[in-house]
Amino acid sequence: MVRVLLRFSREITDQPITSQVILEKGVPINILSAHVDQQGGEILAEIPSDQANGAIRAFRERGVVVEVRKLIEVDEERCLHCGACVSLCPVAVISLEEDASVVFDKEKCLGPTCGLCADACPTRAIRLIG
Repeated sequence: MVRVLLRFSREITDQPITSQVILEKGVPINILSAHVDQQGGEILAEIPSDQANGAIRAFRERGVVVEVRKLIEVDEERCLHCGACVSLCPVAVISLEEDASVVFDKEKCLGPTCGLCADACPTRAIRLIG
């Protein structure tokens, strides 16, 4: 799966772009989070890797800004493995191992649309990208 951030400008929010791309390309898009209103907005979504290029191209042709990137970075040297971030994560990206170390599954992360872990980190070892 490829995780993409779709940014919609005010001028295109009245169009059913996401449904058009799904129907036109026959691609299942998993919407992880979304906030779009009359002023614009963004959707964080997952697209199957083998269909990502065509879907991304279709979004861009309709005026959507598409960003494919990592959503968080963890500075392992600064992380104390205190666990302050673990219980706050709404999608279980962060877990504690048996040895009490904190582990991140960055593939599931909601990134800038959430940010609870970065806010909770006492050493600021977690950085949102975006």
